[in-house]
Amino acid sequence: MLRVNGELINPELIEESFSRIKGEAEQRLQVPCCERDPEFQKQAEDEVADSILIAQEAEKRYPTIPEEELKPELKRMIDLYREHGASWEMLEKQRDLMRHEISATLRMEKLIDDVMDGDHSISEEEVQAFYEEFRADYTSPSESSCLHIMKPLSDTGAPPELYQKMVAIRNEALDGADFEKLAERETEKSTGEIDLGWIPLDRPTHPFETVLFSLKEGEISPVLIFEHAFHLIKVTGVKPEETQPLEEIREEIENRALARKKRNALQGLATEIRKEAVIERVEPEGNEED
Repeated sequence: MLRVNGELINPELIEESFSRIKGEAEQRLQVPCCERDPEFQKQAEDEVADSILIAQEAEKRYPTIPEEELKPELKRMIDLYREHGASWEMLEKQRDLMRHEISATLRMEKLIDDVMDGDHSISEEEVQAFYEEFRADYTSPSESSCLHIMKPLSDTGAPPELYQKMVAIRNEALDGADFEKLAERETEKSTGEIDLGWIPLDRPTHPFETVLFSLKEGEISPVLIFEHAFHLIKVTGVKPEETQPLEEIREEIENRALARKKRNALQGLATEIRKEAVIERVEPEGNEED
């Protein structure tokens, strides 16, 4: 376990942080990252330790929240719970916990205000830079729709005559035969599905998508082989990728950019606090040797 300035860190907090960090890395890279578990574990421990340091600093600077600031927030929270059906009896039992949570939130708001010198604005340059950096978040991938003919391979592999059959079907289509009718006649897909609808480009290394997104509308693919079957496709539609204009999402971009600005300010504070902090690894109680 970790202990930060005498305060033990709940291991579940580190585990939650670890799972999120690893999950984000695997989603970004599209591959398992188990070999990087020690790296992710260190990141999680540092992240949670920094959050504890920041919370400790907020409590140190603002040990007591004035009642005139706390009461309106407590009333807002109670009113919200009442709207969702909470009873007065339940709220009374939770009053101390709610006061504690509100106090912690107000301390953090005051601390953020301190480290940002009261400046919570975002410049146009910062908005533009954030939009460009996270353009992919607001970009829909290109899509293609297609008709599909599939013939499964035998357990022993790909017999030459089956491949020649697929080539003959392709030549029929290239000579002007109706691809949809060919697909209805020839496909051996168990579901009988021939229209695959719109497919987004999210796996560019997948053999099917690699070919599909190299074709223009109306083009017919060469005979493909993957997943124990021969495939033939005809592209019936193409939608290019599209990015939402900044003006349509300006408010969201401004909010995200400001949130990151606050996080960076707090991270800078945590880095300074760490210089004097005592962060140590200790054995959980009950595991210590007599």
